[in-house]
Amino acid sequence: MIVAIIALQVVGLYLLLDFLTGVVHFWMDRYGKEDMPLVGKAIIEINTWHHENPRRMTTRSYWYLCKSGWVGVGAMLTGVYLITGAVSWQWWFIGILGANANIVHQWAHKFPNEKPALINWLQKIGIIQRPHDHAQHHTKPETRSYCTYTPWLNPMLDRIGFWFGIERFFATFGIYTTDRID
Repeated sequence: MIVAIIALQVVGLYLLLDFLTGVVHFWMDRYGKEDMPLVGKAIIEINTWHHENPRRMTTRSYWYLCKSGWVGVGAMLTGVYLITGAVSWQWWFIGILGANANIVHQWAHKFPNEKPALINWLQKIGIIQRPHDHAQHHTKPETRSYCTYTPWLNPMLDRIGFWFGIERFFATFGIYTTDRID
């Protein structure tokens, strides 16, 4: 019974992680601006370059792609510890995988001969996102398929118009998307 509960938690956390990568990616693409303090040059500008040339990220180092993720995870885990006095395995699971989200994203832009066999296999069986899954995001007008970890959530979120619904909701408060990626 304990194993089943842990397995369900792992699957649920994995889906949550994929959704969170989508939220961050959506925010960067639709609302991020290169002149924003702290994140403009460090994150948004890099994301803009990525959309101009998606394969460019395949030449980037691990640290270049993941440093901002590790900063965010470090802040998250520190906050959890300060609030609760401990950091459970669930937070570590989300944190470690989340900090590496851009590497999974990078693999979705690489050709099979550029990745380890294990990564090709994980993509083949649908554990992590395949290049053809992520290619939908880079199809004009680039307003869908924001989740970058798995191939599971994007079809459902796109089908129900989730991201457009978020944009409409924000627009009711006078918060509009940028034209940076369109």
